[in-house]
Amino acid sequence: MNVENLLMQSVSITVIGMSVVLLFLFLLVGAMKVLAKTVQVLEVYFPQTVPGTQSDNTLIAVAIAAAKKFQGK
Repeated sequence: MNVENLLMQSVSITVIGMSVVLLFLFLLVGAMKVLAKTVQVLEVYFPQTVPGTQSDNTLIAVAIAAAKKFQGK
């Protein structure tokens, strides 16, 4: 095998490999966009609950009172 033949094989293998990676990245971005649209549609039927209810505020107040009590020791 001569040097030119080996060089052409290495270039072709490099181009094929980079093309496969680029194609995979395009497919990955497309799949992520499809999933984002799917989540937006499902958000209508299954809304997320927002944390931070009144019971959380009560627990925070109890924790602050306990910390102040033990801090004064």
